[in-house]
Parts: sequence; C-alpha cells; structure tokens
Amino acid sequence: MKNMAHTMFILLFLLKLFCGVSCDGETTVMHNTHNIEIPAPEIIRDYPPCEGSLSSKCLVACSVSNVTEAQLSWYNGSKLYSSLRISDLNNILYLVVENNETNNYSCMVSSSGISNTSYANISSLCQSCLVKNTTTIRASEGGSVTLPTYVTDLKDGDDIMWFYDHTFISEFYKSVITYHDCNDGRWTNRLQLDSKNGSLTIKNLTNSHSGIYKLKSPTASLLDHYQQLCQGYNIIVFDTLPAPVITNDSTQCSSSSSSKCVLLCSVTVTNVSLSWYNGSRLNSSISVSDLKRSNFLCLEVEYQDTNTYSCVVNNSFTNKTTPLDICDLCKEHIQDHTIGFKIGISCSAIIFTIMLISCCCRRGCASQGHTYGQI
Repeated sequence: MKNMAHTMFILLFLLKLFCGVSCDGETTVMHNTHNIEIPAPEIIRDYPPCEGSLSSKCLVACSVSNVTEAQLSWYNGSKLYSSLRISDLNNILYLVVENNETNNYSCMVSSSGISNTSYANISSLCQSCLVKNTTTIRASEGGSVTLPTYVTDLKDGDDIMWFYDHTFISEFYKSVITYHDCNDGRWTNRLQLDSKNGSLTIKNLTNSHSGIYKLKSPTASLLDHYQQLCQGYNIIVFDTLPAPVITNDSTQCSSSSSSKCVLLCSVTVTNVSLSWYNGSRLNSSISVSDLKRSNFLCLEVEYQDTNTYSCVVNNSFTNKTTPLDICDLCKEHIQDHTIGFKIGISCSAIIFTIMLISCCCRRGCASQGHTYGQI
C-alpha cells in the first residue's frame, strides 16, 4: 500500500512537471512544482532621443516587474534577437524596428526552467495608420486649433495617440500624457492634450505646423464605439497678412494722361488676391502667386478726385485693407499742377497787360500827331 502511494506521488509529480503548461491568448505560462508563476513581460512603445539615427525608428520596450535572477529575451520568430540578465538596476530590454516592420517579435522572461512570453504587435505599436477621412481646418499664424477625438470620457486603460504625418507627437496611455518633440522644437510648449477626451490643441501656430495630423486609438472599446481608428486632420496655417503698401510710383505704372495721379499698391506675400476698391465697388484685381513677377496693382485718379479708394489683400481666410489718401500721395503733383496753372494765368495776364499798354501807346501817339497837324 505504501509502495502504491509512493508510486502515485511520483506520477503526480511528473504529471505536474511535464504537463503543467497552460495557454491564455498570447501569453504562455509554465509552472514549477510549487506553482510559482513568472508574470508576463509588458511590451510598450518607447521613444528614442530626437538626435541620432534612432529618431526615425520605432523603439519597443519589454520589461518585467517583481522578478529577479531571470533572463529577458527578444525573439524574431524562433530566432533569438537579443537578451538581458535582469538585475535590480536594469529590467528593460529594448527592440529597435522600422515603423512598417512585418516580422513577428516576442519577448520572453525565463528563470530556472520557468518562462512567460508576450507577443509584440508591431503594427499597432509603431505604425501611425492610414487616413480614411480627413477634415480640413484653416487657421491663422499665431493662433491655435483644437483637434477633436469624439470621445467624451477616457478611461484609465484607453490609449490615444496623435501623429504628425508618421511622427508621433503625443499620447494618453494609462492616464499618463506624453509629448514627444523630434522636429527641431516645432512642438515645444505648443501641444496640450485633454485628459478627459483626448483632444489635441496646438498653440502659437506657424507655417511649419501645416500638414496632416492623425488620431489613432488601438483601444478596442474606443474603436468599436467611436469608429475612430485613424481620423485625419489637414491643418492649413495662413500667414498673418501684412497690410498692402500704397505709393506714388509712375515708373512701374503707365499713365494715360500726365494730368492724372498714378498710384501703386504692392504686397510682399504670395497666394493672395490684390484689389483696388472704389468705395464698396471692385475697381480692379489680380492674383499674386510669385513675388518675382507681378506683386503690385496700379490705379489712376484725377487730382481733384473725391471718391474713397482702398487697396485690399486677401486669401481664403483673412484680409487686410489700406485706405488711399489722395491729398497726401498726390500732394506734390497737385501743387505742381496748381503752380503751373497759376504760372499760366500770370503769363497770360502779363501778355494781356503788355498788349493793352501797347495799344494805349499807339492811340496816344496817333492823337498827338493829329493835334500837331491842326496847329
């Protein structure tokens, strides 16, 4: 009886040793005779420093907690890729891959014949996503814009990631907000991610912030409910338009008459329209696309014109207006015109006076001659 009990004990021991393997999703756990488990390693995306060759790569971190005297290893398929002996100071093993990597990577922690493995979903971790729907948002330089997520209440386990093109810039993960700036300080002190709904606000906009922004959420609950796997936003940042400049420049503009004042309105920006208005009525207009070509518009007015003229520069977002002051810009010409008129009148008056005196003298002489004849 004792021998039978001893035999049964050995059989149970062997059964637990060789068959104590269970599979649960993507994690495999092996137990020892004392039912001691090793926790599954955690795989997350980390972010390399902005400088150097790693800035354009995807950095994946594998770590394990509450485990000592163990080995942490990355596998590419069944091939060992890298390995690290866990210590109190170092329990993270990094994997550097391309953003569009398609290989199957896994991270395994092992100790004394016990192991646990987690599998890396590189597509979810590293790839930004394909934009299915794009919303265009226009904003002016120096302003701000908020990109919505259509989420009303983020939970601790939700994951929201924002990309500029293919570059990661911000994330909400496990209630922690992360910002990443690898674009020469482009995003420094400009990003603000809302911890309640994941919306991203970009402040103090410049032209360098124009482009495609992508919202990605690998959290299944968010995807099922909001269908926002990859929402795209096309931000167009317009320059702050400078006011057009009006000058009196007859060298650039041809004049139909020397008696008219010739005015020139110019701009220093492109992709705009430049127009002259007479009150609210459009007088003339051109499109400015190249500063090396035509970036000015001419206007002829009478010196005594009392209409209200203005020059307007505008794009599809904003405009700037400069009113025309005829008295100021045409002042010298008006004075020259007036002086010339006065000189003409003066000359005519002098000629008339000379002719009158001459006429009087002739009559005087004729009168004297008649008198002498009578004597």
